[in-house]
Amino acid sequence: MDGDIEVPGRVAAATPVTRVFVVAPTPMARAGLRSMLESAEGSGVEAVGGAASLNASDLALADADVLLVADEQLLEDASLSFSGDDHQAMLVLAEDEGAVPKLRALAPRGWGILPPDAPLEELEAAVVAVGRGLVVLPDAMTERLLGTPGDAGEPPEPLTSRESEVLGLIGRGLSNRMISRELHISEHTVKFHISSLYAKLGVGNRAEAVSRGARHGLISL
Repeated sequence: MDGDIEVPGRVAAATPVTRVFVVAPTPMARAGLRSMLESAEGSGVEAVGGAASLNASDLALADADVLLVADEQLLEDASLSFSGDDHQAMLVLAEDEGAVPKLRALAPRGWGILPPDAPLEELEAAVVAVGRGLVVLPDAMTERLLGTPGDAGEPPEPLTSRESEVLGLIGRGLSNRMISRELHISEHTVKFHISSLYAKLGVGNRAEAVSRGARHGLISL
């Protein structure tokens, strides 16, 4: 040694890898989404597998950090049989907020909704965000769901205790059949309560009921 001191260079921290499992109904859709994710160089996003449903017994699905679901309809039966782990997040490609109650019922660590035609940059950012436990929604959808303090309109006609229970279960993403089992009432009675609370809230579907109920403090999102 001639007295020179060698100073080690700073080692750059490795970018955390977010492992994504693609759930889409057709092989072409799965291949397209995986191709998009794999083209995202340097984003830390890695496509690890794909399947036609959330009920697939694929080891890669269990190991994934984020489940990218290409069709909201694939969530319909997931609440009954999906066995995802608490650490998994979920991102759904959908046009509206109808998937929100279903996602909340599945209770993934992080979740989000993105338009099906979202550009690659938005898809990458959303995948990473939900993988970190965040909730991701398009701006317009957030405004419709949460509204503003001055946007709530007139308070709706008070709901009965049973109607409030039904609304709460709708907010959790339960189907009519599941609500009937939860409350020990018939599906016909569930439909009656839903029709009544729709009329009182001035809405026409489940998503609108959840949104208006949240704005008036009748349900917590």
